[in-house]
Amino acid sequence: MKMKNNFLLLTVFSIALCGTSIFAQNYDDVPYLSEEDIAAIEMVLPDDIPQEFKESPKAAAEEKTTKENEISRLNSSLPVYHLLVLDRTYSALNSDISDTGNITVLYKYKHGRNGYLITILRSQAAGPVFPQLPARSRIIVNMITVRKNTIKDYISSSAFRRFVTNRKIIADMQKVL
Repeated sequence: MKMKNNFLLLTVFSIALCGTSIFAQNYDDVPYLSEEDIAAIEMVLPDDIPQEFKESPKAAAEEKTTKENEISRLNSSLPVYHLLVLDRTYSALNSDISDTGNITVLYKYKHGRNGYLITILRSQAAGPVFPQLPARSRIIVNMITVRKNTIKDYISSSAFRRFVTNRKIIADMQKVL
């Protein structure tokens, strides 16, 4: 047993002494980039790009069509519903959302002077429009959809009940939708 411990101790001792040379790499062989190489990599002028890598007119037309499609998706013909729950703990007392010119406020509940602010908003068919939030407020829930049932389902869920436990508020929100 003593021989085994001595052998183990000798092995550990030799690895500790020679470990740096056994496991270390020689970093002198690693090639370094010079300042000129780095500058050449970072600065590629358009004239230096080979013709086969330049964008083709077909790709430019496809990109333009994609952008037009994305823009048309934003301009929905349906009203957009927005459920917003804010934590106003660090906001000014009685702070509220503002700049709701193109937004219809369907429901608003302010818990105390600095508690949660719960709103259900409806934007017109031109796409989502966002209200101005109180300074230093934190967004807890931000749900935007064209389907009222999505918001209704979320309001009925246990995840939403973490923020709102009052059944009257939940029932009023369901009624509004």
